Amino acid sequence: MKVAYYPGCATHGLSKDVDIATKKVAEVLGLELVEVEDWNCCGGGFLDEKDEDAHVALNLRNLSNVEKMGLDKMVTPCSVCLGSHRLATYKYNENKDLRKRVDKRISGTSIKYENKATAEHLVWVLVRDVGLENIKKHVKRSLNGLKVGAYYGCQMLRPEQIMGFELSFKPHSLQDLISVTGATPVMFPMATACCGFPLMGSNPKGGLKLAFNVLNSAKSSGADIMIHPCSLCHLQLDTLQDKVKNEFNVGWTLPAIYITQLLGLSFGLSPEDLGLGNYAKGVLKQKG
Repeated sequence: MKVAYYPGCATHGLSKDVDIATKKVAEVLGLELVEVEDWNCCGGGFLDEKDEDAHVALNLRNLSNVEKMGLDKMVTPCSVCLGSHRLATYKYNENKDLRKRVDKRISGTSIKYENKATAEHLVWVLVRDVGLENIKKHVKRSLNGLKVGAYYGCQMLRPEQIMGFELSFKPHSLQDLISVTGATPVMFPMATACCGFPLMGSNPKGGLKLAFNVLNSAKSSGADIMIHPCSLCHLQLDTLQDKVKNEFNVGWTLPAIYITQLLGLSFGLSPEDLGLGNYAKGVLKQKG
């Protein structure tokens, strides 16, 4: 199966390990990821508030490039990028006045969006297109005994009418993927709460508090490790482990890894192959 691949800025930068693990797992599964040609930042989380028309136009540009590649599905590992593109196309199709303004803005440019290409999350493609049974066939190392917190975050699920994959407050896709690896999925109260990343530029203490709330909720519910579906959640929940630990004076950490890093482990790939950090390696070593 061939799909267009939109990594997004974070996945090409500080969350590079998400990109590495995603490509390795896709190769094992026979999922051909073709990077979108000349893609641009989606502007999610800031441009849509500053300049709504520009935000829609930029996202249509990426989808227009996908259509030029002869593909109709663009997969992304980042929930913010997912939300940005789906919100843009939703507005473009539902708001006639905005559509007129955007059409005027992109007139004479290379953007020729024909409403054929759609943005989907990598998790959706894994569950719906690749299939759980097919994924299970590639498991070489059962993760039996590992309790994994299933963290969805907010933007892969909401707004439900725009995301449209599963119920926003009763999701199960990540638990299903965890179960395939042999690990035990752990649900916890803050599984669909915000990780706090959007606050780190304006209110870092508030952002860290939200991160702590998520990590503490998963830890208190018995998770050994946590998975997530977003490159920006990765920066917030994994990279800032020490900051959270020091800010709230706790004696524990809870490694947060990307879903494809967990799948890759069950496929027999090494922690080094998947770019796992020391905290995650420590838990895996402890669990044997």
